[in-house]
Amino acid sequence: MRPVKNPSKLDDEALARALEQLHALVRHRGLKASGVREAIARAALSHGGHFTIDELATQLPGAHSTTVYRTIPLLVDAGLLQIAPGAEGEGRRYERAFEREHHDHLVCTNCHKVVEFCFEAIEMLQRDVAERFNFSLTGHVHELFGTCSECRGRASR
Repeated sequence: MRPVKNPSKLDDEALARALEQLHALVRHRGLKASGVREAIARAALSHGGHFTIDELATQLPGAHSTTVYRTIPLLVDAGLLQIAPGAEGEGRRYERAFEREHHDHLVCTNCHKVVEFCFEAIEMLQRDVAERFNFSLTGHVHELFGTCSECRGRASR
């Protein structure tokens, strides 16, 4: 088991591949090309770690927040972003999925700290379960909820 670091920044070639993936979905859905949508995609893909739509919108002064809210689900559908974990009431968070290592999450229900990790044993067990029930896996979300050591230390004082 090992922790997963924040994703490295996409280079120009990877960003071009990501934007082409978005453009292909836009064409498939019969939508018009949009420079603002591309700017939102660029900002989201370059964001390190987890973010809310409102946090992303503040980084895009030229984009109306409604446009950002409408674009994020499209970026998820295109496989560029995924919904990230968060404690209840914290609001929906997102993270880059494009060309990023698969990982799972530990979430502190007190301070909302998120620890990303990769554990091959969990991945193997999931494949075994799917095989036993004759499923072909296409993905999964694994979140473990609890209290981090810092919060437990504060509670005991």
